Amino acid sequence: MATAGQASDGQTAGSRRDPALQALVDQVVADPNPNPGAFLLARRGSDDRFGAAGVADRSAGTPMAPDLKFRTGSVTKTFTATVVLQLVAEHRLRLDDTVQSLLPDQVRTDNALSGAPITVRQLLNHTSGLYDYIDGLLPHFRRLDQYWPRDQLISIGLAQPRYFPAPGTRFRYSNTNYLLLDLIVERITDRDLRTNLERRIFAPLGLRDTSYPLAQTAIDGAHVHGYADVSLLLPNAPDPTRFDVTAFSPSEAGASGALVTTAANIARFYRALLKGRLLPPGLLRRMLTDTVPTTGSPPPTVAYGLGVYVYATSCGRAYGHGGSALGYLTFALNSRDGHDQLVAHTNWNSFADTGIDEDFWAAFQQGYCGRPGQIRPPSAPGSTD
Repeated sequence: MATAGQASDGQTAGSRRDPALQALVDQVVADPNPNPGAFLLARRGSDDRFGAAGVADRSAGTPMAPDLKFRTGSVTKTFTATVVLQLVAEHRLRLDDTVQSLLPDQVRTDNALSGAPITVRQLLNHTSGLYDYIDGLLPHFRRLDQYWPRDQLISIGLAQPRYFPAPGTRFRYSNTNYLLLDLIVERITDRDLRTNLERRIFAPLGLRDTSYPLAQTAIDGAHVHGYADVSLLLPNAPDPTRFDVTAFSPSEAGASGALVTTAANIARFYRALLKGRLLPPGLLRRMLTDTVPTTGSPPPTVAYGLGVYVYATSCGRAYGHGGSALGYLTFALNSRDGHDQLVAHTNWNSFADTGIDEDFWAAFQQGYCGRPGQIRPPSAPGSTD
């Protein structure tokens, strides 16, 4: 029996299964791909369509569906950045404020903050040069559900030399940046990031299926199980290439990637953001256009703003973020005005950095841009930059 707000075949009420999207996700989960399941949720105005294939839970055989909760990974960064920019709008913080002045107790002669000053802007757009603590986690790993204190993760990131000494000179993605932003938000507001997210974003937008867990490893309610190749972490595990890592502690990601949500909630957030409901026009413009060039492909990102990627698709530029959490891979693409959207998700993601699944990227780019007569492409491609 369907629950309230849910249709009988598992999708969000009001959405329709689309043959073109279905064909794309069928390809993502087809052998020999390791992906147990995948879905695409496309929105054009009030028209919602989806495709879902494979399973959300291998043990139970639960079909994949876009209304299930999942770990979003770095899609969280846009949420965190929005809170930071709201504080800028309230004149409680400036983009040119330095980390060293905001967090003086984090500065030591033997860590990376002892170098040239780093600004809030450089944390937001990943030009700080700070080492990514994720790259230093393996020696500290003990078990999947271990709790990772924020201070420990920041210490790992600051204990290593910077990737480059002069902040602001180039892009180098680092999750350490967003843990420092988390700490800055807490110092300025005297409230933790969870409280700020709940009061500033979740509650105003009605994101009832979105949460920011840290100590809780279980996902409440119906959810997607994540699977990963854990050969490096747990070499003696049964079926280590598709091991269930759903209970991996979200504290490992914190403000850089701990969010749990649904596809519909992600789409609602980005539409509200891009339509100006969360930030004043000037700051929203800066979020999207105060960008630095990125490197690496696929996916073909061309720039990174203040917590937002700019993607080059076959139908013009799109705005959003990707999210890579152990066992989960998510991407959100949006037109500049938030009218056209696509949320893509698959529940296999390796611990090792093997790069993006190219079949998955091809599927969600096609799903976003559409096919004639099936899903219309975004309006006026390239005209909203």
